[in-house]
Amino acid sequence: MLLLGCGYPGPVLPPSPEIPPPVVDLAAVERGDKIIITFHTLARTTDNVPIKRFNEIDLRIGPALVPFDFQSWAQTARQYPVEPPPPNDPVDPQPIAMTESISLEGLVGKHVTVAVRTSIKRGDNFSSWSNRVTFDVTPPLSPPTHLVPQASAEGVVLDWQAVESATGYRILRQAPVDKAPVEIGSADHAQYVDTTSQFDVPYSYEVVALNGNSESLPSELVQITPKDKFAPTVPSRVTALAGPESVELSWQRSPETDLAGYYVYRAVNDGPFERQGDIVNLPAFSDRKVEHGKTYRYQISSIDKSANESVRSAVAEIAF
Repeated sequence: MLLLGCGYPGPVLPPSPEIPPPVVDLAAVERGDKIIITFHTLARTTDNVPIKRFNEIDLRIGPALVPFDFQSWAQTARQYPVEPPPPNDPVDPQPIAMTESISLEGLVGKHVTVAVRTSIKRGDNFSSWSNRVTFDVTPPLSPPTHLVPQASAEGVVLDWQAVESATGYRILRQAPVDKAPVEIGSADHAQYVDTTSQFDVPYSYEVVALNGNSESLPSELVQITPKDKFAPTVPSRVTALAGPESVELSWQRSPETDLAGYYVYRAVNDGPFERQGDIVNLPAFSDRKVEHGKTYRYQISSIDKSANESVRSAVAEIAF
């Protein structure tokens, strides 16, 4: 009867060892006069128990040993204090993003390894060491200076003063829809053309110098609202053919995406060129106001939606 009155308690489980898994996404970059280290803490222990809070974050930087051994490295690596993240949701814990800024003092010129481990209770209950990041710590790169944006037909052209010892540059742009500058490209010398920019849209730009694992602080932010003052391509391959009662003109289409059309100019015999009517949308024109026995000369220009007109094409001549 006593057995019938009690529920089956199930197997007795051992207590959790409360050891977190190792960090797997440790990253480090030298930025200005600091090493910026980022990683995520894990949400559950090795036996899938939710981690409510971390007791210690053990971040170290030490010589990059060859061959590498974590135990030997940890004995000589310098430990940097890291404030543990705030308590997690005990029911639905999530990984927590961590960012630490370490001074370059005492590290410049050294080949180092960075690693981190975590603990959720006192004592020797640390996780295994994270993935390690190894790099040469170099003198800080100076930010690019004299950044100048200019509008061009191809896009916004950026020029700046080259940074000594920089091997490349990262280009960042902030458009009206962006909350902060975002990377749009890279360059291996001190110039970049933003071919994705659009006319009449305000942009802000900044440039970061790069050398291996080292990067500078961003340059001064510069602003520009590019205006379309650039004429489209001059029409080419203009031909004139005589028909029974007209001269038929054709030419190669201009490639610009903002093209509005073309203007046709005509001169009779040795007279001046005069524009014929309004904009022509297609790269063809039928001139029906012609008379036999006269010579006609034609030139074509292209015009865009901002009313920028190209110079005129080469002359196409025909005796009708």
